[in-house]
Amino acid sequence: MKRLIIIVVFFAFVATASAVPVKKSRHSLVEFGPKASLYIGSVRFGIGAELVFNPMRNLGIRMDLAEFSFGDDYTQFYMNYGGSLDALLHFPTRGMNPYFFGGLGLVSFSNGASRTDFAFRFGLGLEHAWDRNTNVFLEPGLIIADIGGDDTETTFRLSAGARLGILR
Repeated sequence: MKRLIIIVVFFAFVATASAVPVKKSRHSLVEFGPKASLYIGSVRFGIGAELVFNPMRNLGIRMDLAEFSFGDDYTQFYMNYGGSLDALLHFPTRGMNPYFFGGLGLVSFSNGASRTDFAFRFGLGLEHAWDRNTNVFLEPGLIIADIGGDDTETTFRLSAGARLGILR
């Protein structure tokens, strides 16, 4: 029953979004995105950058480039930490542009013995055209690591930033 409700809400959202007049998408072919992220699970804050490739009008492929992350008891710097790769599915609307994102990555844990597991990342985002080459965004999402194991770790992430068009 729960799945049925989620599917009905999703289709209602898509049907409503497609009924609104659409303006031309302002996504560049390649976008560079500085961003700030707040992680809630083990609370930490991150400042980083991403690269988004938009091969189609409503589809983007994102890769995290780097992040400087700090929390209560540690500070770390990551270069594409986890080899993350996300797909962004934009719903064209007037003004604010909502999108869904989902993807995979790798997460390394160290509790005495270190190990690396898959992480699933998904959520929703809201993007607004600031000017011709810049979009600002707000993006809440979840990162779920080690799905099949006994100790699944779920982290809530709230990211905000801007995407600057590099190639048109």
